[in-house]
Amino acid sequence: MSMQPTSRSETAGNERGSRAREYFTALVRHETDLWNTVERRMRGEGVLSLARLEVLRVVDAAPTGARVQDVATGVGTSIAAASRLLDRLAADGLVERATDPADRRSVRSSLSLRGRDAVAVAQERFEAALDTVLAAADIEAIATATAALGRLQAALEGAR
Repeated sequence: MSMQPTSRSETAGNERGSRAREYFTALVRHETDLWNTVERRMRGEGVLSLARLEVLRVVDAAPTGARVQDVATGVGTSIAAASRLLDRLAADGLVERATDPADRRSVRSSLSLRGRDAVAVAQERFEAALDTVLAAADIEAIATATAALGRLQAALEGAR
């Protein structure tokens, strides 16, 4: 059995694959740990979950109300899942849904007064929790990681 010498491109490809798997594992672990730790610190009577806060932030950012597609894109979920989320938020009185006057087939969601209050409380809790959780983190490491993630996100979007 003869072993063929490994070419430079094969070695680079193997290293890229190995690094990509390391990156994926580290990123998912970090995101999950950060999310869970921040959410645990946010808990309290009447405080939104971090998942609900993320959806309501997307709704709040849409000046004329968010469409289901806006929410799906904004939180990285399917249109069906975003529609169910908005239905639950409307049932809980956090969003108001209305037919889009420009497109009667479309529905737009906006924060209700109760939703605005809930977002304000949750946002305050979120910021305090995040500050506490990352208090010992090196600010330069955060800046470097943020820039690197921006470049990696651009590469991901280019590969879609």
